[in-house]
This record gives sequence, structure tokens and C-alpha cells, in this order.
Amino acid sequence: MFATLTDSDRRLAIQRLTALWALNECGLGGVLHAFNSPFTGLLVGSLAMVCIAFICALSEQKWKTVMTSLLLVLVIKALVSPHSSPTAYLAVTFQAVTGALIYRFIPYLSIASVLFVTLGLIESALQRLLTLTILYGNTLWDAINIWGEWVTERWGVLMPVSSASLIIWTYLTIHLAAGVLIGWSVYKSLKAVSSEWGKGQYQLVLTETDTRTFFKVRKKNKWRRYVFFLALIAMIVFAYSGVPDPESNIQQGLIAVMRAFAILTLWYVFLAPALIRWLQGYLSKKHKQLSIEVAQTMEMFPRFLWIIDRVRTESSGLRSLRRLKYIVVHSLLYILQYRTHDDTDSNGTSQKS
Repeated sequence: MFATLTDSDRRLAIQRLTALWALNECGLGGVLHAFNSPFTGLLVGSLAMVCIAFICALSEQKWKTVMTSLLLVLVIKALVSPHSSPTAYLAVTFQAVTGALIYRFIPYLSIASVLFVTLGLIESALQRLLTLTILYGNTLWDAINIWGEWVTERWGVLMPVSSASLIIWTYLTIHLAAGVLIGWSVYKSLKAVSSEWGKGQYQLVLTETDTRTFFKVRKKNKWRRYVFFLALIAMIVFAYSGVPDPESNIQQGLIAVMRAFAILTLWYVFLAPALIRWLQGYLSKKHKQLSIEVAQTMEMFPRFLWIIDRVRTESSGLRSLRRLKYIVVHSLLYILQYRTHDDTDSNGTSQKS
């Protein structure tokens, strides 16, 4: 697969796949994490694993290449999406390590793809459940069980397991089934892109106008974090002492909410900004070359967005799964093969986009 590609084409494709992976984590991942979507791992993780699978398919030294790409993705994610939770970094690392190992030691691409995506999505589901338990404690699952008992009594429904157990197993089953289906789709996408590679209609030449402003820098008032901190302390004190009955449902609910609020505030307001400042200083002082690679990777984002929007428009006549497959395959074909006018001028040729 991809046997006809030159070494320079492979390096360029891997660089762009790394940038697409980073864009997925910072763009879609940042939005879904901000809304705390329960299917963030399913959506973002699936797209990330598509990028990892293609990197492995294009690389001869899979472990070294994937780990290099992972480092760039983590750095860009920390710089662009500091609001991401620590578990997001863990999920990205797990996917990269798992993908590199599976594609290195399993020679059958179809089996490797299905196993890789399935393991990645199951880990994402378990991580989400663990995070909910850490944030809200057993109070969350107790509340779900109470709600299930109320439904059982009101509607006369016989439930063989607790409501919390039913939700957990349903959630895991959805991710398991999605892993098998998406893993097989990844394998089919690899074959489709490989067979269509090199065809003229996918070799765009982009101009400077084919870009969009993606990042906007906003200044935040420093005093807001101190207000958050004081409000947090006040609410925690109220949660633990404001209700006379320590066993009351009201106080248990307040404690669960304050527990989650405290953990999230500690990360978003205090730890994440400090980590970003340290990372920026580390990159600028000790790893100049890495900083250059990060900047070059982020410069590709506007072009990717333009290409994806173009493919979305092209696929407007298709529906559901056929459209999704078209967008994934054709976006990859365009992104991995496009050239800029600087590239064509240096080769002494000229093409139209």
C-alpha cells in the first residue's frame, strides 16, 4: 500500500496528517470538550485514529514516526486548547501508542484497523466513566439508581440490573459496536485513498486567498481567576455547612456539584494557564527546532479548513453514510496532495486549482 510514493511525498503526507490530527484535537475536540459532550471520545477519537492509521500506513518506522507526531500534537493542543482536560491528553497518548504497536506487529491491515479503533474507543468510554466518578463521586450513580427506581415504580418496568449499570453497559456497547464499524471503515478508507492517489483531480494548487483566519487571541483579565477562587471557597463552605442535615439530598447534590466545580476550576483557571506558560518558555529556550515545526504545522490549518469546506460543498448531493465516507476520503486525498503556488513556481510549472 502506497508503494509508489517517493520518500519526499511520504514525509510531506505524514507532516500533513500530523497537522490534521492536531487540528482535530484543537478544533473539534476543543468545542466538544467545552460542551462536555458524552460522545467526545467517539467523534474526536475516531478522526484521530484515522490520522494515526494513515501515518502508520505511510511510515516504515511506525513507532518513531507516530511518537514524533504525537509530541507535536500534544504541544499544539496545549498551546491552542489549554481548556482541555488532562484526560484528553491521556486519550491522545493511548491512541498513538496503541496504534503504533498494533500496526507494527499485526501484518493484516483489516484486523489491525478494527482492533486499533475498537480498543481506542473502549478506552475512551472507560475513561469518561472514570472521570464522571472522580468528578461527582458515587453520588452520581446513586442518583441514577434512585431515578431508575422511580421509573420502575411509576411505569411498572422490571429492570434486572440497576439503572447505573444499565447506562454503563449501554455506553460501553455503543463504543464497542462503533469501534468495529469505524475500524472497518478506516481499512476501506486506506484502500480507497491508496487506489486514487496520484490522480490529477485531487492535486489542487492553493493560493493565498484559500485561507481563513482560524485563531483569535483574546486577552483575559487576571482578576477573574481570583474571583473564581473566592467564589469556589464560599460555595464549598456553604455546601458542607449550609444545610443542617448532612444526609439530605440537597446537601449531597451541592457537595457533588462543588466537587466537580472545584476540580474543573483548579485545572482550567490555575493549572492549565501555568502549564501553558511553562511550555511556551520551554519551547522558545530549549527546543527551537520543535517550535519551528509547531509553527509550520499550525500554518496548514487554514488550508485544511478550506479544503474540508470544499469537499463538504461537493458532497451536498449525497446523504448520510455515503456523504460521510466521501468527505473523509476526498478530504484526505486533497489534503495529502495539494500544492501551493510557491511549490509549483519552484518546479517551473503552473496549475489551476
